[in-house]
Amino acid sequence: MSNKTSAKKSATKHSGHRYSSVEDLLKGEELSEDVKKEYTRLERETRLTRELARMRVSAGLTQEQLSERLGCSQSCISKWEAGRDDDLTLKIIHDYCRATNSGLGLYIGKRLNHVEAVKLHAFKIKEHLQALAKLARDNEDLEQHIRAFFGEAFFNILEILSRCHEQLGQPREAETIMQFNRLDSPRPLEHATSC
Repeated sequence: MSNKTSAKKSATKHSGHRYSSVEDLLKGEELSEDVKKEYTRLERETRLTRELARMRVSAGLTQEQLSERLGCSQSCISKWEAGRDDDLTLKIIHDYCRATNSGLGLYIGKRLNHVEAVKLHAFKIKEHLQALAKLARDNEDLEQHIRAFFGEAFFNILEILSRCHEQLGQPREAETIMQFNRLDSPRPLEHATSC
């Protein structure tokens, strides 16, 4: 290959635009579908390694400082943070969490749909709330604080549900709601029929 040909291939056309993120660049420039697909693939394969780098930066540590804490070389840290998720081990992830005094929730399995994800988190929230209730029963000093937290959590969850429900908008078809109150049950029984 001649010098002229290699110079032409390496020349880059500057658009003059500044972008705050790679996503903005992909939207703003006329890039081929192959480039966009490659970026998407790379994003998918490096989610965890990029998260480890964010954890280190959030802890205010350089790669050199983290390498000292972990007892490895700085090039090792660089390799992990620039590599693919497949190259990481659970030990590396654990060591990062310990050294940065942070936590990282990791779910491995089939992709959950929205309903499954909400249920998974709801059950975990229930476990933690039950543990807090037990702490309150066992420790009078904590009881008042935990009760206050429960009130705050109750309000926040209702607020979230209310806002999300508003996003549903108006029903697509008009519905008639018939409500029955049984005398032996304080909870109304509802039956909906479409008109």
